Amino acid sequence: MPRTRQSKTFSFRVADCHGYMTVGEYEDGRPGELFLTVAKQGSTLAGIMDAFAISVSHGLQYGVPLRSYIEAFTNVRFEPAGITDDPELRIASSLVDYIFRRLALDYLSADERHQLGILSTDERTEQHLPGLEEATVETAIGAEFVPDPPSQPLATSNDAPLCSTCGDQMVRAGTCYTCRSCGSTSGCG
Repeated sequence: MPRTRQSKTFSFRVADCHGYMTVGEYEDGRPGELFLTVAKQGSTLAGIMDAFAISVSHGLQYGVPLRSYIEAFTNVRFEPAGITDDPELRIASSLVDYIFRRLALDYLSADERHQLGILSTDERTEQHLPGLEEATVETAIGAEFVPDPPSQPLATSNDAPLCSTCGDQMVRAGTCYTCRSCGSTSGCG
């Protein structure tokens, strides 16, 4: 890393944990170091996150691709987890999940993020489909109505939490989670 370098600092909140992430960049804009500061300095969590950031920094400086870290640490589940204050990433399954999703949004190409299933809130809610404007549907008067078969969740549910009401595994519904057994949601609305 050059002695003087550009960096980006992000403030974040995951559930009740507030912190800051600073990413030092190489001259070409690639991340080369990571600093994490979480609330309650001196706590075990703060010490572990600091050591983890040093480890990631060493890896980045010795050639470990950022994408490898993102593949390894997204969807990792532990507390604190839940709603974030980031409008692009509303839910995180852990601090580590949030940190690497944020790094993916900032440093990976859109194609790489789509391959990994890491989309911003806007990308998840985007309704535009290619060719939609040209599509026409002929209707027939008196045609018999046949409901569509129930849809299957598109994303794998390995990152879905357990329902706090009935204990069944929830499924992703947009940027939230819903329980197919009892109908509870993760609190997104």
